[in-house]
Amino acid sequence: MKTVTIITLILITSLASFAQNGSKVVHTIKGKVVNADTNEPISYTNIGLEGTFYGTASNEEGNFELKIPEELSDKNIFFSAVGFKNRQFPVKQLFTTENTIIKLQPQSYDVDRVDIEAQNLVLIRILRMASENIRYNNGAGPFNLHCSYTRETTKNDSSYTTNADVLIYDKTGYSQPSVLDAYRSRKYRVSKAGDDYSFTSNMLKLDELLAFDWVRSASEILNPALLRDYSLSLKDQPNINGKEYWVIAYKQVLPTLEGSGDFYATAFEGTITISKENYAVRNISAKVTSPKNNRQDRSLAIAVGNTDFLKDVSYEFTVDYKDLLLNKITLSKDYAYKNDTYSEQTVLQVNRAHANGLTTLTSRDYFPGK
Repeated sequence: MKTVTIITLILITSLASFAQNGSKVVHTIKGKVVNADTNEPISYTNIGLEGTFYGTASNEEGNFELKIPEELSDKNIFFSAVGFKNRQFPVKQLFTTENTIIKLQPQSYDVDRVDIEAQNLVLIRILRMASENIRYNNGAGPFNLHCSYTRETTKNDSSYTTNADVLIYDKTGYSQPSVLDAYRSRKYRVSKAGDDYSFTSNMLKLDELLAFDWVRSASEILNPALLRDYSLSLKDQPNINGKEYWVIAYKQVLPTLEGSGDFYATAFEGTITISKENYAVRNISAKVTSPKNNRQDRSLAIAVGNTDFLKDVSYEFTVDYKDLLLNKITLSKDYAYKNDTYSEQTVLQVNRAHANGLTTLTSRDYFPGK
């Protein structure tokens, strides 16, 4: 129902925009999209007029309705659903039918059996669907996440541990996934154990850690605009707890800031695990190599003349999702800094989530301490 409501609001907004421009509706197309082999309804089929942003989607029962403005009556209409072959024909062809039945032919998704070029196109489509369905597969805000933070640091031959409790408040959650919305809507508070208030110990870099939550920001491999920048391949199709998944390997031969999130990355590759049932993301992992990193954040440039930065950086991270929300972020990082070598193992674990009795936060604790 949430999906149908959102689609309806989009359609109403589109029609209102046309009405404001003096457009005249010449016909209303009503119909149903079904599987050509079984006649079963196809939910959430993308329906649109070619060359425009004007369209709608079928509901859970495959039904749809679309009002056609006069100036778009000469366009072609297309029907697109993952797992089925696209259909396209002149929109006027549907004007004479009172209740149109659109039959889509099933299309094999045995992506490991097709050639590399075709496989890449199929994988792009799967990733695009995963991105487009974030708002339906993941939890909407506001909500709190109660997390534990642990970082094991080895400096040369000595080791120390940093522990903290982190409370995250997310005003909009995954309902509006974007980098900007994540920055504006996600706040946190840190309670750090112990009496060590040195800058190095307290610099938890939570913003950098949370930036790995690409589902929340619809970024990197989940940004549809960047998909053709990656080399993609199907790594596995596992059955996990009775559900089937795609494991897609991705790589940028020449890493970019937008594609990797690292300003100086020279190597970047990873995997993403996506549910075949609803395109929900279960897991994201990546490994990155970079000759240097800004101390504050890997995405930031280093000013000319600044010598206070990390060198010979390599790291791997994994992000897990569970029950519609972020569940765990792990980061393993090695680097050199001021003639010392460091190895860090960082874990941000979500222990509890709730949407009632919320603690509303309006800022971020960049430097916890007394």
